[in-house]
Amino acid sequence: MFRHFHFPPLLAAAILLMPVTSAAASEIKVLNANALTIAMKEIAADFTKETGDQVSFVGVSPGLVEQRIKAGEVYDLVITATASAEGFEKDGRWRAGTRRPLARVGIGFAVREGGKVDLSTIESTRKALLDAKTITYSDSSGGGLSGTNAQKVLANLGLTDAVKAKTRLSGNLADGQALIAKGEIDLGLFNLSEIPRAAGVVRAGPVPAGVQVYIDYDSAVPVTNVAPGGALALLKFLHRPAALPVWDKAGLEVVGE
Repeated sequence: MFRHFHFPPLLAAAILLMPVTSAAASEIKVLNANALTIAMKEIAADFTKETGDQVSFVGVSPGLVEQRIKAGEVYDLVITATASAEGFEKDGRWRAGTRRPLARVGIGFAVREGGKVDLSTIESTRKALLDAKTITYSDSSGGGLSGTNAQKVLANLGLTDAVKAKTRLSGNLADGQALIAKGEIDLGLFNLSEIPRAAGVVRAGPVPAGVQVYIDYDSAVPVTNVAPGGALALLKFLHRPAALPVWDKAGLEVVGE
């Protein structure tokens, strides 16, 4: 659900003092968890039209976001998993007061186009998984969180052992979903934002709330950004009600205080 986003008083005042269109256009460099890239690029295109400021995104897995920050790479804005953002805040990596919640994504089912799965209840979801001949979810060894959360959903459903023998891990997201499109795999459990990533695959829907597991993402401005106005303006733009349909289409939920 979209909720109104509030910045701390000092940050809000800084945003209000900024002109809508920059006299000299600049580039805002964003390092982000890849699940948010598609939605943010679409929203940022409108931001650029209104402000003249260009936005570039480096979308990688949350694990690689951590690696790049620790390696000293410099960005104007970072968006990553909440636990990681909290850790970097304790290390003093962010400008004070700038770490805020941005979005979250849950697990959904990927099925072959034309296929139908009843996800209306926990029991119907369990039945769908038990009836499937083969299922897949992402291999979490690459630093992504989708596979880990898919396993948690299966545990919440009490199916960890029941589906183990018929599970084929997807080392590559597109390749795994391509197998669903070919009919070689019946169901895939992925972040809703990752469905579809192959032609012939559709998003059947999210798993029921009672077993759902989310990845929460926070935004933060690094201390190396000495002129944070552009990054803060972009964040405000990402939270605009007008951006909500873009987030929804991408399978993401905007959050905030």
